[in-house]
Amino acid sequence: MKSIRKRILLRVLGLLVIGTLIMGWASHHDSTHEVEELFDAQLGQSARVLIGLLGASQGQMSTEQLAQALLETTGEHPKLGHRYESKLAFQVRNASGTVIARSFNVPQLTDADWQPGFADLQQDNRQWRGYVLDSDESGLAVWVGERSDVRGELVDKIVRGTLVPDLLGIPLMVLLVWFAIGSGLKPLDELARLIRLREPNSLQPIVLSDLPSELEPVQAALNRMLEQLHQLLAREQRFIADAAHELRTPLAVLKIHAENAMQAAEPAEREQALKHLRQGVERATRLVSQMLTLARLADDQQRQRSPVALLQSCRDEVAELLPLALRRDQELELLDDSSLPDSINMEPGSLGMLLQNLVGNAIQHAPHGGRILVSLQRQADQLVLKVEDSGSGVPASDRERLLERFHTQGNSQGAGLGLSIVQRICERHQGTLVLADSALGGLLVKITLPLERPASTD
Repeated sequence: MKSIRKRILLRVLGLLVIGTLIMGWASHHDSTHEVEELFDAQLGQSARVLIGLLGASQGQMSTEQLAQALLETTGEHPKLGHRYESKLAFQVRNASGTVIARSFNVPQLTDADWQPGFADLQQDNRQWRGYVLDSDESGLAVWVGERSDVRGELVDKIVRGTLVPDLLGIPLMVLLVWFAIGSGLKPLDELARLIRLREPNSLQPIVLSDLPSELEPVQAALNRMLEQLHQLLAREQRFIADAAHELRTPLAVLKIHAENAMQAAEPAEREQALKHLRQGVERATRLVSQMLTLARLADDQQRQRSPVALLQSCRDEVAELLPLALRRDQELELLDDSSLPDSINMEPGSLGMLLQNLVGNAIQHAPHGGRILVSLQRQADQLVLKVEDSGSGVPASDRERLLERFHTQGNSQGAGLGLSIVQRICERHQGTLVLADSALGGLLVKITLPLERPASTD
């Protein structure tokens, strides 16, 4: 891949060459126009001088005598003072059409060429620019002209005088631009050097003094990425530590139940040990599942939300948990508000996790034959989800601890992660979680989520 310096250099030089060529073309065009105007003015002035000179000579010197003097001066091959003289010509004729004076190099003129004004003449592969002036007083007509290559040579010299130095100066400009770009890219080189010399395990922010404004977003993006990596590694380390801590005891208990089953002398003892072993496996499985869920929710990256059928999803989740409540002879009831929206925008699976954890906790903490109430209400632009039970409740001083991970509030079968997962889901959806006393006698968990217009499914 080409370096930034080469890319900038090629573009700058390309623009420089293109600009020089455009300026050369513009200079050529303007010079040609101005030279044409200037030479045309000189032709007109020369014609008027000749007409004035020949006309003013009458009374002092005959026109024929003056014309003869002009012929002697500009004979067939006079000694030229300048090489351009051979490219300039004139011719004078009287009222009868007789040529009375001419230069040695005048082209062959026809009557059509004696029309007053400017005209171009092609003769002997030579292009002439001529001007004809008539004098009514003296009856004389003057044709003055010059070869077009005089003008072309002059224009070419003007353009070369301006364009060639620019083109010859391009190599010098290459060197100057090369060093200028190198000087401008020094902060970028310094930034690359700092990154290259960093230790592989270093996640400290990159600090570079006197940083150009163009590189500030790059440094900010790198530091933001390093901070995200730091947080990610911290979460992974915390997850590993928590998993090792929380799984150590259940695995030790499973080992004890397995040894008891192997050493049991009576079938009843073996059956009891296997029952405890199965319960321990279920608890460990639930613990691992919830820890993985919490680890996924700990990611700050927002996931794409999609419309979720609110009431239907809640009914399906409650119906799925109903057998657990019936096993404990509990009454599980769902109340809904008629003003509820048809759908709500949430991350996939979030509503189900909310209900599974809240209703599951309520089933575990409600007594046999108790009651669990799930209610959905709409308050302005918010959805209010309440789950309450008829258990013994939780003192106000202990409610904050319920949101801590692995706090089981005396339930040996729980993992202590349910409300932590619920709180994280609320945070990800800009909602709130409140713990309070329930009218049923137990704990009330109130979830408030903002309602948004469902995203288009087109």
